[in-house]
Amino acid sequence: MAIVTASQLRRVYRVDPRVRLWWRTLCAFAVLNVALWAAVQYFHRVESPYGQWHLYLSGVYVAVCAYRSVLPRIDLERLVVVDSRLSSIFLGRLAATVAEICFGIQLGLLVHQLGSQAQLSWVTSLAWTVPVFMTVAQAFCWHSILTLRHITQAVESLLWAAGFAWMAMLLGFVAAAGTGSTRLLAVCAIAVAVVFVFYVLRVDVPMYLRRHRAVGANSALGLAHGVVDACVRRRPDGDWAAWKADACWLTPYFSAGVWLSIAMVLIP
Repeated sequence: MAIVTASQLRRVYRVDPRVRLWWRTLCAFAVLNVALWAAVQYFHRVESPYGQWHLYLSGVYVAVCAYRSVLPRIDLERLVVVDSRLSSIFLGRLAATVAEICFGIQLGLLVHQLGSQAQLSWVTSLAWTVPVFMTVAQAFCWHSILTLRHITQAVESLLWAAGFAWMAMLLGFVAAAGTGSTRLLAVCAIAVAVVFVFYVLRVDVPMYLRRHRAVGANSALGLAHGVVDACVRRRPDGDWAAWKADACWLTPYFSAGVWLSIAMVLIP
């Protein structure tokens, strides 16, 4: 937490109390999540290659989410809670790109692991297609952030939904063929994937489409200009109305999403 100076904290404390409470909640999640990962790393005996990879990939995801929790931002609108150079939109998105690819690889590892336990070799062969969706999604996300076009942010969300839907389909075969804990884990993962896909289609994509219709192409930037803009421009805002919509996905992202990443380390 030392990356936030006392003067910057005073700016936070002058904002809307709801923003201050939300920001404090995210900071608490950051501390909790780092502690959880450290506890798993220290107390849980990881013996399989799957567990080792999950531990390393989860460590990256936990660290980046902690950083983004302490310094939250809304990328296209260039909004930040804490006015710091470390709140740079470009820097935050760069870190998020690495973390989200790591999380996507974890999902692919999960499918590979459960497919192997269910003795479905074709599922293990297709498991590596899962993180492809999340990786391609990063390109659309960068395009939206650099050009300020919300439409490609909607495409990014759709790719995440498609990746989770594809994962659920593969795990459906695992659940049908597997037994015991393998079947239970596959069913639980399918349930999480279905909830995520429903949320994206019901909340995220409509939100970005509404913003696209409201803004249109009037504020679009060229890619070169967008890089500079994302590096240097940030707008501190303490109005809850500016954060309310995005808080609906940022909060579960930095809590439940991180817990899911850590939980995958524990799969036997």
